[in-house]
Amino acid sequence: MGRPTVIGVVAGEHDRAVVSTMLRCVLDRGEPYRHVGVIGAREVYDGVGYARGAAARNALGRLDGHLARAREAGLSYVVLELSDGADEKDLPSTDLLCVLGAGGSGTVRGTGRGLSFSTRSFLADVGSTNKRAGYGYVQFVAHTPTWEGGVAAPLPGIFNVGPALAAIATLELLGAREREVQEGLLMSGVQGHGELLFPPEQHVCAVVEQSRDPRDRRLIVGAAREEFEGFTVEVVTDAEAIDEAVARGYARKSDTLLVLLGQPGEAYADAFQAAVRRHFRWSGPPCG
Repeated sequence: MGRPTVIGVVAGEHDRAVVSTMLRCVLDRGEPYRHVGVIGAREVYDGVGYARGAAARNALGRLDGHLARAREAGLSYVVLELSDGADEKDLPSTDLLCVLGAGGSGTVRGTGRGLSFSTRSFLADVGSTNKRAGYGYVQFVAHTPTWEGGVAAPLPGIFNVGPALAAIATLELLGAREREVQEGLLMSGVQGHGELLFPPEQHVCAVVEQSRDPRDRRLIVGAAREEFEGFTVEVVTDAEAIDEAVARGYARKSDTLLVLLGQPGEAYADAFQAAVRRHFRWSGPPCG
C-alpha cells in the first residue's frame, strides 16, 4: 500500500480552511473520510484517529505517526493546513505545496511542475472570469490548462474565488477532471468559516466566521452587507447576545442576516439554532 500524497496549504486562517475543505470534497469522491486525511485547526483525521478542535501545531509535530496511520488505513491524500506566518524552510515536507496570498494569488508546486493562480492576472496558469456572488454563493468561470467551465461554491463573498482557484490549481496538478472539480466545489460548505445557517422560514438567517484575523472578519461582514439585498445585517461578536439578536430579527418586517463572529464556530451556530427554536414564528402563512 503506497504512501499518501501529502498536500500542504499555506494561507490565512479562513482561506486555508476553505482550500482544505474544497480539496477534500473533490478528492473524497462522495465518500467522506474514505480517501483524505487532514491535519488542521478544526479537526485532525489520519484514517485511524479523529479529533475535533485539536491543536494543529501539536499534530504536525507528530506528523510521521499520522502519515504512518494514514498509510495503514489506505488513505490516498493527507492535507496539512499550515499557517501563513510560518517560514517556508520550516514547513514539513510535502508532495504538493499550495501557497495563497491575501490578494487571491499564489502558486502550487509539485515535483518537477508548478502552476500559478490569480483572481486578477490573465497571465496566471489558473484564473477566473465572470465572478459574481449573492445570497450565499460565489460563482465564476474557471480557466485552467486543461479545461474551462463554470464553478459555484456555497460561500458568501467574492473573496472566496481566491481559495477556490488555489484548490482548482492543486487539483489540476493532481489530474482531477472538470466535472469532479465542479461537483466537489458545489458541496464545499465550510463549517465555521463563512458557514450559512438557514432556518425553515429564512426570515432570520446567519453566517458564522470563527477566524480571529481582522481581515477575514472585515471581508465576511462586507460580503453580507453587499450580497444579501433586502436583508437587515447585524453583527454579533458575543455568543450570549445571539438570543436577543434573533428575537430582534423576528420582530422586524424585513429579513435579517446575523453575522456571528467568534470561536468556536460550533458554539455560535448552536446558540443561533437554539434561539431560533425559542423565537421562531412565520412572518406570513406557511406554504403547503
